[in-house]
Amino acid sequence: MRICLFTPSFLPEVGGMEIVIDRLARQFGALGHKPVIIAQKPRHSTQSVELPYEVIYYPRQRSTVWLLGSVERMFLNEHKRHHFDVIHAHMAYPTGYIVAKMRHRLNVPTVITSHGGDIRPKGRYRRRLIIRWRMCRAMKNVDAVTGVSENLKKIIDELTEGKAKSVMIPNGVDTPDDSPGVVPETCRAIAERPFMLTLGRLHRYKGLDVLLNAIALLKKQNVNVPCLVIAGDGREFDNLLHQAATLNIESQVIFTGAVFGPQKHWLLRNCAFFLQPSRAEGMPLTVLEAFAYGKPVIGTRISGIEELVIPGKTGYLIEPDDSVSLADAILEASMNSAIGKMGDEAKHFTSTRTWPVIAAKYIELFESLR
Repeated sequence: MRICLFTPSFLPEVGGMEIVIDRLARQFGALGHKPVIIAQKPRHSTQSVELPYEVIYYPRQRSTVWLLGSVERMFLNEHKRHHFDVIHAHMAYPTGYIVAKMRHRLNVPTVITSHGGDIRPKGRYRRRLIIRWRMCRAMKNVDAVTGVSENLKKIIDELTEGKAKSVMIPNGVDTPDDSPGVVPETCRAIAERPFMLTLGRLHRYKGLDVLLNAIALLKKQNVNVPCLVIAGDGREFDNLLHQAATLNIESQVIFTGAVFGPQKHWLLRNCAFFLQPSRAEGMPLTVLEAFAYGKPVIGTRISGIEELVIPGKTGYLIEPDDSVSLADAILEASMNSAIGKMGDEAKHFTSTRTWPVIAAKYIELFESLR
């Protein structure tokens, strides 16, 4: 099959959705299909990335409400050139809306996947009535809509009044190899000491400000817990640095910036446990990655994370925006002699969620729609 993956954001921008699309495209290719990515040009990065499939970038639009005609024309031209057999739009808006609007002109099966940011209740698209209406209309009029968690599937059903063919297909995870990895330069001082890790895009919805407050509380209690490593980059980087300095916890926190490949591998392989104190998520890849490395997770009791973290078995759950409970969970995890067993349970959880398994689920869905 010639599979088009249509997305508003892609590499070299790095986030959960971008990684999911890359992994799916690689697996589709490994299964003998021909994936083609059509993506909006990155906002800031000019870095080029060598990839084993074709990527077509289109110009960014000044408005995601009124100026979509040029994107529609571009997409129709690419469809005529490639003769796609399936169109897989990531996010209900704007990409899902565009392909749903042109569905009868495209004349091939169309699928929308929500990763959460588009349809979650407090998301920016849900707050704008015209975009909410367009998203609902799009999901009702394509051949299938997938959510990466059970909660997202439930939201899809609610928004479409049960009129969408909704399916839950979770995110997948890479199986880590046995290589030692490379110690990030900023972590050399703690290379032989235990540390806890959080990893990902530094955005307010990740709740890292709450995490820093929890570290400050633990410092006031004069208790001994592992050093915190915050790996990633994003718009909150400077704010978090300033917060750590204001709380006087700079000696307890290491900011590595963005990490990839061997450095990311070393961090996940050597951390004591993982932290995901998010305020909102679809299904966080970072939690699945931590599980794949056999690391328990302290996460918040929100959709997406709740479906992964089982308290007492694969980690701990606390309420979002609760630095006191987060500090208590960190202290308990630091002192828990059974933390290794929890990591084993977490690793076992990912055995049925590898990327080849997840890609095969999408191919099965695509073939059922042809």
